[in-house]
Amino acid sequence: MACAIGKPAYAVAAASVPSLQATPDDDVKDKEKDQEKEKAEEPRETRHYDGIDISDHQKRIDWTEVAKDKNIKYVYIKATEGATYVSNLYRYNLENAHKHGIKVGSYHFLRTGSRIRDQFANFTRVVKKNEQDLLPVIDVEVRQGWTNQQLRDSVKLFADLVEEHYGCRPLIYTSSSFYDNILGRSFNIYPLFIARYSTSQPTLKSGNDWVMWQFSERGRIRGISTNVDLSCFNKGRSLNDIMIRSQRIGQKKRTNTDLVENQEKPTGVKVKEAPTMSKQQEKELKKKQEKEQKARERAQKLAQEEAKKKAEQERKQKEKEQKQKEKERKLKAEQNAKELELQKRAAEQKAEQEKRTEQQKKAEQQKQQERKERALKAQQQQKQQSEQQKKRQEQQEKLKQQKAQSQSQNLPTRTRANAHTSQQKDKKTNKSSVDND
Repeated sequence: MACAIGKPAYAVAAASVPSLQATPDDDVKDKEKDQEKEKAEEPRETRHYDGIDISDHQKRIDWTEVAKDKNIKYVYIKATEGATYVSNLYRYNLENAHKHGIKVGSYHFLRTGSRIRDQFANFTRVVKKNEQDLLPVIDVEVRQGWTNQQLRDSVKLFADLVEEHYGCRPLIYTSSSFYDNILGRSFNIYPLFIARYSTSQPTLKSGNDWVMWQFSERGRIRGISTNVDLSCFNKGRSLNDIMIRSQRIGQKKRTNTDLVENQEKPTGVKVKEAPTMSKQQEKELKKKQEKEQKARERAQKLAQEEAKKKAEQERKQKEKEQKQKEKERKLKAEQNAKELELQKRAAEQKAEQEKRTEQQKKAEQQKQQERKERALKAQQQQKQQSEQQKKRQEQQEKLKQQKAQSQSQNLPTRTRANAHTSQQKDKKTNKSSVDND
């Protein structure tokens, strides 16, 4: 059996606050049950089982195949949850299980988000007395938002309503730890259907006995495409302990009229036809039926309003989430655009800096080249000047020599000697002048 989480509300309060529509979650198990799970040393498929329980989680079942499994003596089908949810496959499973001769019972998942009387009304709208072979089951797995006492009071109220309507006490389905820690001795008078996924049988602190034990949630049955819960009877218990007819409370002895309605004729008893109702009785019956019809219509209208309100809330929430997502998307796009712009600017600045650096480098190289050219030009000019100076000196020297020769030809020998000495001095003087230059 499965759990779902709802908004907390104290079940026995008389407040007129509408309950929330149930949202089924057929594959989530109670946390406290999960803590009890142990891997069985014995393979699951080899362990003895007497029956199964199913919900919409098992999808569409091939009941012809399931009926071939002779271990299955009964099946419990999830009918309702909370104040509004009804299993989509309940009617299909109920009719086909009956058709194949399997004993059938129904269970209601108790939520903490709806008033108990509203939940019970939802259950009785779906689960008809004449269609049930087995005791009704109250599936108790969560208590979110309630104290332990509030939960106990709520379960007791639902159980009292079951007893009043169906004429029998319901089975209480829960885990062993949930029963020990929360329900406890308050429910010792009720037959118990205990979930404990282990190789060892459950033992309750209160010392109370249990009728059925759900020992696995991983059963594999031909005709069912998913895992399924497996359960078995306690020692000394049998199918008769959970049959609804054998567990009637305060059942009156069958009258002749009852026998006629059931097409039974007791031996030696003359059967009389039941008296017809008076007009007053008919009127009262009609009023009662009209009142019940109005109550059903009000409950249906309330459920529709709640569904509409929830749908509107979900729509608004979805719109809000979409707007938030759009806002976040735009903000992210703007941030990305800014980052791209910054990256672009950085790239441009880098390119500009590289360009300036290259220009500076070229300018520096050009300056160096110009300096080299100027230095080379200066050297060439200096060389030319030196050559020109040398030529001038040579010309001057030549002229002096020519002059000296001409003078020597006209002077006596001593004079020529003096002149020759003078030329030598002049040469030394010119040489010294060139060296200084």
